[in-house]
Amino acid sequence: MFTSIELEFETHIDLELLERGIAVRLIRLRASVQLQTIEGWTAKYKALVDTGNPISIVPKSVWSKSMVAQPLSDKSVVHGIGGGMASGRLGEITFLFVDRNSISPIIRAKAILLDDDRVPFLIGFEDIMTDAKLICDYSLKLACLDFPSSTFS
Repeated sequence: MFTSIELEFETHIDLELLERGIAVRLIRLRASVQLQTIEGWTAKYKALVDTGNPISIVPKSVWSKSMVAQPLSDKSVVHGIGGGMASGRLGEITFLFVDRNSISPIIRAKAILLDDDRVPFLIGFEDIMTDAKLICDYSLKLACLDFPSSTFS
């Protein structure tokens, strides 16, 4: 048995390149997630599924509303491909993936809890795609995460 959570493609055209006669699609894969709070669960947040990121990155406006476990006292610096940087602390969040039909098992994942909101909410590999199967076929507009029923509980 497994639980399948639908993901969404977000596609835009790079307008700067289009002005130069080159059509490039900017494709992102998005997931809806809810984080655990003392009272229950947050509203849905959209997060980018980032297969190039080893660990999830959570902006302050998101994680500050949730329950956080074991934050380290020393800061980590996160470097992006574009040379951008952000800082935060390693901690653990508890959350669910949700779509219009399903809810994933409860997930506890290590994440960098950012000091601000300069970087979007990114779902990285550790504790998520290391345990779930990512299926992604842009030509069919099909993307989902398949969670084995016993993996995260």
